[in-house]
Amino acid sequence: MKFKSIRKEAKKKKSPSNSRIIPAFKLSFPKITSINFLKTYRVALKIFIIVIFILAVVIVGLDLDANIKAKQEIDLEREKLTNELMFWENFIVEHQNYKDAYFQASVLEFKLGNTSKARMYVEKGLALDQNSIDGKNIEQFLLNK
Repeated sequence: MKFKSIRKEAKKKKSPSNSRIIPAFKLSFPKITSINFLKTYRVALKIFIIVIFILAVVIVGLDLDANIKAKQEIDLEREKLTNELMFWENFIVEHQNYKDAYFQASVLEFKLGNTSKARMYVEKGLALDQNSIDGKNIEQFLLNK
């Protein structure tokens, strides 16, 4: 009997309750009205447009810088070719029977884009020596261009 009374007592005594309320994490956003949403949207759009504009300016600026450097290199090369051509033209004035000077002037004129003058110089050089292999090669090259 003793056992039955212990069981009854045990049922009456419950284990201590340590129950706690765990606060629920609630993520709440402030209520956004349509006016506030439109204001935020306008500001974000303005910032986006400004960033894109600045990025475009930087890219165009870098491209412009590269183009300016390339132009300077081309101008420098053209100046060198022009100086060299002037040397050969002065040399031709002093030594009119030197065929290689005509061929050099022809090549330089072609590099400068003057194909008609280049052909004229080749013809003058070939008039001095019709059997010149270099002159024939230059003439053939100019005829193909």
